[in-house]
Amino acid sequence: MQQFLEMDRRSLIQRAMLLLGATAVGACDFLPGAGAAKVLSTDQLKLLDAFAATLIPKTTTPGAVEAGVPKLLAQMYTDWASDETRSLLSGALDRIEAAARKTAGKGFAELAPDARQSFLAAHDKAALVDVPQPPSAPKGNPFAPVVSVVDNGYAKLKDLVATLYYSSEAALTTELAFDAVPGKWQPSIKITPETRPAVTFGGF
Repeated sequence: MQQFLEMDRRSLIQRAMLLLGATAVGACDFLPGAGAAKVLSTDQLKLLDAFAATLIPKTTTPGAVEAGVPKLLAQMYTDWASDETRSLLSGALDRIEAAARKTAGKGFAELAPDARQSFLAAHDKAALVDVPQPPSAPKGNPFAPVVSVVDNGYAKLKDLVATLYYSSEAALTTELAFDAVPGKWQPSIKITPETRPAVTFGGF
């Protein structure tokens, strides 16, 4: 089982690297954006904390913040992300902040937890509306699908938070369940909190 968890975590981290636009991991000199360090602003870091806590809140199991996702994402933003990905992520955070101030009169991080939930549900629905891909867009594949929605930066931000969370020790030891495959065939399997998928996609 330990070997399974390590392999699963490795694949999730590789997915996170793809989402960040990194093309190499072995040596920093070969990483996209490996020149001058670029960091999220203090306000963006606060917003990222609030966003992660709203997307995957702490319940009976640790949430994204408790699992260290915002800190890891901020580090990856500086050290590994390509300039294009940095622009997408910063833009997504800035648009969340601007929309919150426009609709609620205050920044997203300043909202009460319930207000964050309501705002983000509406923002998520609007940001993830599918739009046609331009003719020059890459084809993609099932493991690295090409996303074409109203706010591609938001889709990437959300995907990264989920991917990093489910590659964390906290999620692997409290959220995910091991089920040996192949095993006895069962025509109907009851869905329980223990049969959680590793990463989910779609609406907030």
